Amino acid sequence: MSTISTVSASLVDELRSLLGAPNVIEGGDSLESLSKDYYWYSPVLKRLLDDKLAAVAVRVANLEQLRGVLSACAREKVPVVPRGAGTGNYGQCVPIYGGVVIDLAPFSRILEITSDGVVRAEPGARLGTIETEARKKGWELRCMPSTWVKSSLGGFFCGGSGGVGSITWGGINAADNVKSVTLMSCEESPRLVRFEEKDALPALHTYGTTGIMVEIEMRLAPRIDYEQLVFSSENWDALLDWTDLAARNTSWQKRLVTQFETPIPTYFKPLARHFRPGEHVSFLVIEKVSADEAVASAAAAGVRCAYRVAYSDPPKPPFISDYTYNHTTLWAMKSDPSFTYIQSGFGDNFREQFKDLHAKFPGEILFHLEWMADHAVIGHRGSGTVVGEDVGVGGIPLVRFVSEERLQEIIEYCARIGVYIANPHTYALEGGSHHANIEDKRALKAKMDPYGLLNPGKMQTYQINPFAEATV
Repeated sequence: MSTISTVSASLVDELRSLLGAPNVIEGGDSLESLSKDYYWYSPVLKRLLDDKLAAVAVRVANLEQLRGVLSACAREKVPVVPRGAGTGNYGQCVPIYGGVVIDLAPFSRILEITSDGVVRAEPGARLGTIETEARKKGWELRCMPSTWVKSSLGGFFCGGSGGVGSITWGGINAADNVKSVTLMSCEESPRLVRFEEKDALPALHTYGTTGIMVEIEMRLAPRIDYEQLVFSSENWDALLDWTDLAARNTSWQKRLVTQFETPIPTYFKPLARHFRPGEHVSFLVIEKVSADEAVASAAAAGVRCAYRVAYSDPPKPPFISDYTYNHTTLWAMKSDPSFTYIQSGFGDNFREQFKDLHAKFPGEILFHLEWMADHAVIGHRGSGTVVGEDVGVGGIPLVRFVSEERLQEIIEYCARIGVYIANPHTYALEGGSHHANIEDKRALKAKMDPYGLLNPGKMQTYQINPFAEATV
């Protein structure tokens, strides 16, 4: 049993007075849209979340508006769910118990890009805008999701983990990528608390349950001029061997290393004309000065360069990153809605694990691989100092959905053979991936959310959920 929280007429009037009537949405397509993200990638989450809807959505553009909204909601003990650009996949911004969704998209200023490579911005700042402005000043984002053109900085920090650039810099938790996060508490008199360096890590990837991010400082990387390369081969193993060597070649500065099993490349309609039938494909975003060497290396291994285009300044399409990470799943589902996905990390024996999974689930799994730097090793050695053995093979394989029971069987079998799974078929923070610092996250929530109003139901091991009869 649970309680769906309504919003009183007096609270709606207060929100209208604070924000202006057009910024308080009580129904229609706009309320539906602001209550949802890309949770429907998962047939499990689609079943669980399709009927969830906020009572009210509000758009806030500055600190004082946010303070007023949180104060009003805290007084009436109404659940509050923060929303970035809505490009997440796990129902992060879907309100389980109704209440108020806060759209932070207008709260979007880039406050500063420093001469030593730090961006300071409000939560709604789009990563695409940050990337463009940073490159003008000789910098670029260290890591970003495949949705970087549209996604927000706050949404990435609250719901993401890594992506493009992680081959060199790791994800947002790695080393010193995050300089600081400032949170606003959810209580009658909201407080601002700034967390710096490692103290900021418990606030990351918490779905907005531990406070509303109001200002973020993220370290940038020196700007690199890139080439976007696509390679293809009918021989999966030959392509895999070469791609893995490319990922571990530390003389090549890289931003992306990805491999797709056929027929996945046929789902990339704008690129499909560059591929031959039955070919497997790898993507490489590499420093321009090394591109010729990479192409020659591939040719020597019997791997064809099928596509080559420079990364422009200012950045503008085409971006091959638009087909990687969770974008791959989207392209596949457009062609075949029966697809879903899992998120995985493979061991040093990844070749054997691939063969095992193909044998166990023939025709049910298509491999989409992403090479990423190991977060822990980067933190130990210092940011950006990646050597070959620091790189691991992860990925977001496509799965043909048969039933929830079969999907769970695949997930459990992966764990049994040593394949790490970050389960994308749950909206619970703890169910999605392992959080070594979950106790710190719970302690932070207790500090910033004394009534348990922030995105209730998402941090299921937190003891206070006033909208459920029993908590996990």
